[in-house]
Amino acid sequence: MARRKKYIKGKVYITNDKVLVGGRGKKRRVVSMGNDKENMAVRRISSLYDKDGNKKQNLIPIEKYPDIPKASGVEVKTFRKTVSGKPIKEKHLGKTNTRLNKWDMSRITTKNKPNKPKK
Repeated sequence: MARRKKYIKGKVYITNDKVLVGGRGKKRRVVSMGNDKENMAVRRISSLYDKDGNKKQNLIPIEKYPDIPKASGVEVKTFRKTVSGKPIKEKHLGKTNTRLNKWDMSRITTKNKPNKPKK
């Protein structure tokens, strides 16, 4: 029997924010959007609510996972390069044991923007 190929699409990693957007080096969870380890595309995972308790606008909500304890969502923007212009590589990211389930991944990968609240 052939061994099943391990895909990295949907895996959750830990990185510094300064690698993706600059600024302070806050630890951030990101989810992989493709299967290329040498030229990764990732999206940031952040809290669904801001510090005032208001729901953030441009996030796609996901379920709770062991490595993601708070109610969280995935940003719509995809990062393909670091701030310095180099490709994102898997070996520079911290690994976790979490993978998003297929329902969350299908919600994230569709082209639809998150629903905006009605005024």
